Amino acid sequence: MEQGTGWFCFPTKRFKTITLHAFWINQLSRQEAALGALLPHVMQRGTTSWPTFQRMEQTLESLYGASFRADVGKMGDKQLLSFHLEIVNGKYLPGHPDTLTQGLEFLYEVLEQPLTEGESFVPAIVDQEKDLLRRQIQSLINDKGQYALTRLIEQMADGRAFGLRKLGTIDELDRITPQSLFRHYEAVKGHKPFVLFAVGDVDPKTIERFMARYQTRQADMLEPIAPYTQRFHDRTLIERQNVQQGKVNMGYHTGITLTDLRYPALMMYAGILGGFPHSKLFLNVREKASLAYYAYARVDAALGAMLIGAGIEFEDFDPAIQIIGEQLDAMAQGEISEQEWEFTLRAFENDILSEEDNPSQIIARQLEQILMGGGQSGTALIQALHNVTREQVQEVAKAVSLDTIFFLTQAEDVQRQEEAQ
Repeated sequence: MEQGTGWFCFPTKRFKTITLHAFWINQLSRQEAALGALLPHVMQRGTTSWPTFQRMEQTLESLYGASFRADVGKMGDKQLLSFHLEIVNGKYLPGHPDTLTQGLEFLYEVLEQPLTEGESFVPAIVDQEKDLLRRQIQSLINDKGQYALTRLIEQMADGRAFGLRKLGTIDELDRITPQSLFRHYEAVKGHKPFVLFAVGDVDPKTIERFMARYQTRQADMLEPIAPYTQRFHDRTLIERQNVQQGKVNMGYHTGITLTDLRYPALMMYAGILGGFPHSKLFLNVREKASLAYYAYARVDAALGAMLIGAGIEFEDFDPAIQIIGEQLDAMAQGEISEQEWEFTLRAFENDILSEEDNPSQIIARQLEQILMGGGQSGTALIQALHNVTREQVQEVAKAVSLDTIFFLTQAEDVQRQEEAQ
């Protein structure tokens, strides 16, 4: 990416559609998270040329049934304002219309000519989208597994940006006005890094010509995601709610991100430990000991962290933690069977190859590498996994350090009522 803007084109005849994803990339902050979460949803409600949602839908239908959505995402300490368009490739339509250019112009209208009233977004639209976002923020607590994981990351972050929620807070949302949202839009459009991805049977020169419109802007240079540094060691935090099942989440510092030469070894480590149905956590914690409804381990390649999660009965917290710890000890001792190794290698290979069948996954992998400053994908990553040795996995296992355990369990008054019955 040059001068804070960039584009990436993946010409392929594998798909009969063209997929376009545009991203503005912003540093997460408590003051701007809710603004960034609200902005894409307001922008997709109308533009200067198509001032109503119905007109936008009619325009998409005229583009051979194209689909469009805007959303907000998060990776590490970055907030991603995203705009996604999928349209049929004109090469497969009668008369061969230039649907790539039409799709790009649609995106440009959404990004550059959103519906406004002077230097303000339309108040009625802003109020409606604020209500929807407020409900979305409030609903997080209903998904107890996701809620517990979010709380773990917040505690590990200890006030740092990577612990902020991508949707922001209700307090910050309530402070947003149509005018302040428009000012945020102007700041994002004028200064934040911007990147466009295109996947399909397309000519890269068309993308290059389109992006020339953005090359004159003095956008901020993209700073790679900062991996986290460990502040806590082996601490346990307990939160009580009226829940039906305990959620235990454990965060580990690995110090290994996507750009690290040890990353393929970390993938193998986490995969054997808890990435698949044949993994140690699934077989030993769930199947053999019957202590968990689910158990997994996954790597956060941006932060240099590993996360373990399990759904357990409230009274099984101590034995579950013990057996999970035993699986990590086994990994550090190099206790890995031939079947565990081969099954994990094969599972990763299938996952990586399947990404090439999904345009959105192709884009997600490339975006990940941009935000982290490098990394491998596709056949190069598969080869790197095949080159990993057991000794390398064992070294990774010894470097993994427990940061925080977060346990979401039942409220004490509920527990007392059950004990009295």
